[in-house]
Amino acid sequence: MRLTVLVGYETLAGRICELADGTVVSPGSLVEWLDEAWVERVVFNGASRVIDVGVATRLFTGATRRAVEVRDRQCFHETCELPAERCQIDHVQPWAAGGPTVAANGRPACAFHNRNRHRRRR
Repeated sequence: MRLTVLVGYETLAGRICELADGTVVSPGSLVEWLDEAWVERVVFNGASRVIDVGVATRLFTGATRRAVEVRDRQCFHETCELPAERCQIDHVQPWAAGGPTVAANGRPACAFHNRNRHRRRR
């Protein structure tokens, strides 16, 4: 079981945590899970910012995929709430057009919205 807790400056100052699904919890409510937890650190806009590895790779894998999942949490389409863990990670600027495989150019897309994103409405 993976429990993703997002912690930012506001959390440290205000003592509130947020789960990946948007549920707000207190830090104390997480204590019972810590003895079985795998701790994972994903840093955005900080001194430890090296999360984009493998720019020449076509698919989002490993730390780069995980960074996009944690950052975006669900499918990019405004009407879709499929969690990012169940989505494909898609290039915003397509790979075929020179788009790099880095977190800044990635976004979660459910299979349906990923397949149909280039189709024009009639």
